[in-house]
Amino acid sequence: MERKYMRLFKKGVLGAAVIAGCSACTDTIDEHYGISDGVATKSLWEQIVEQPNLKNFAKVLEKVHYYNNETKASNLTYKDILQQNNKMTVWAPVDSTFDLDAVLADIEKDEYSVDHRFVRNHINSFARNVSGSEADSITMLNSKLGILDNSQKKFKDVDIVEANIPATNGVLHKLSATVPFLNNLYEYMQTTPEVSSLYQYFSERDTTYLDENQSVQGGIVNGEVTWADSVMITESKAFNFSFQYRGETWSGLNANLKNEDSTFVMIMPTNTGWDKAIAKTYPYFKYMGFAYANKDDKNKEGKKVNPDTIQKNQSLMSIVNRLAFSPNRQKDYTLEDFGHTDSLFTTSYIVVDTPYCNDIFKGIEPIRVSNGYVYLTDDYRYNVSDDIEVEGESFTYLYSDGINVSTRVNTASVTSTSRNPKIKGSISGNSYAYTVPLSLNTATNIAYKLPNVLSTKYDIYAIILPENIQDTLKTNTMPLKFAATINYYDGTSELEKSKTSEDFISDTTKVDTVLLFKDFQFPIAYQGVDNAYPTLKLEVTAGPREINKKYTNSIYVDKIILKAKKEE
Repeated sequence: MERKYMRLFKKGVLGAAVIAGCSACTDTIDEHYGISDGVATKSLWEQIVEQPNLKNFAKVLEKVHYYNNETKASNLTYKDILQQNNKMTVWAPVDSTFDLDAVLADIEKDEYSVDHRFVRNHINSFARNVSGSEADSITMLNSKLGILDNSQKKFKDVDIVEANIPATNGVLHKLSATVPFLNNLYEYMQTTPEVSSLYQYFSERDTTYLDENQSVQGGIVNGEVTWADSVMITESKAFNFSFQYRGETWSGLNANLKNEDSTFVMIMPTNTGWDKAIAKTYPYFKYMGFAYANKDDKNKEGKKVNPDTIQKNQSLMSIVNRLAFSPNRQKDYTLEDFGHTDSLFTTSYIVVDTPYCNDIFKGIEPIRVSNGYVYLTDDYRYNVSDDIEVEGESFTYLYSDGINVSTRVNTASVTSTSRNPKIKGSISGNSYAYTVPLSLNTATNIAYKLPNVLSTKYDIYAIILPENIQDTLKTNTMPLKFAATINYYDGTSELEKSKTSEDFISDTTKVDTVLLFKDFQFPIAYQGVDNAYPTLKLEVTAGPREINKKYTNSIYVDKIILKAKKEE
């Protein structure tokens, strides 16, 4: 049903109070959950039809069927439901507060939406009295949360005109207006034509499964359980951290956009913004049609990809998985004015740093939904490529095939007491790797895998430590003379190319950040291709007569950094 449905209600208030810990009430269980004062002799349905000012609401209830899922209605209408023994609370809008004819017409067009957005928005499980002075959080049948302000006699900011009408199966309250319905993030996408491209991404990855907890078992047929009444749940696979789709493993949003108990902030590109995002990201995901060598196992065949397919897949993932944020994961935020910080963390653990963490929200007014806020934009202001950092001591990224047989690689940790205080600068993770020569005067080297490289430019750095980083007594500290070599594909053949830098001389007085390659362009991307990556080798270039006399023969590596070039 389109958003125009919500305009049928004349007096609904579009803003729910948000309070923390609202269920921590001091009233007794009986006051909140017991049947109202007085002897109940009639069911909820009988009470509703006897109220002279609930005639219109009753007409809706006897028309609308209870839906087990979006496509399957039960045989029961709410007239039937409200005569059963299950305890419920009905928050009934009095007559003249909504357009009955319009609602009845909508039942004919889209009964499920009337069930979900209107009827279930006014009913909750259990009997809930209005009493005491504290506020309660109540979960409605459509999973929306409603705040009951007992002291002000308001429900979701709507005045309660008559409370605690007892029934044998619950309690009835009368409201001065309809309870406002707020879409959650997923429902907002479903009902907003401007973001249909984004919604299509999620809906194409929908999966429907049987909810056994809510379904009613039938008999056993041929040893298999049958279901007398099955409740099916539809979720998007893309809500998961990773998922299988069309035979491929995809990374996901890691956020359930339907969850009413969560709060998210989400950038939603309009169809115009979606097209801009695709145009912006595609150049970063160029792949080659030749096989990528399996560099983790040379005995196995390399991976050959369809360049167009993987370009599209990786591009779409890079767009979508940056869009959602969980506020409680941020170090500095306000829900209504998000992004005023030096970095943000998406639900899929991507870091959005300065200035993009501020720019993506700039000039956009947040739209309140039931589980957070939407920032609707015609632009895509994210930086596509991220910095890549490889810790020197990480054996995961050491490329053993690139290290010569005369070199052993060790790792070490630094403590405040072991570190040489004369060396300026900080050490990432307080750990590093260093090379040990196994042959006299044979130059050592060390090599690293560079993960998730895109087809774009990077400034490539090595952070080099002096050999006396933990030796305060060493008097003859020698600098490192070394060069760097990148091995990569240029996309024109299955053979790798290499590019070697000039020689560098490290600074022995500090943690030295050395720019190895400036504006290095990787012609093709590697992200998403298993066991494929470019490599970086650092190698001592001092000659045999210089080693251990003028220059050290050990390479001390704190970190390798590929600094992504930022878009103008």
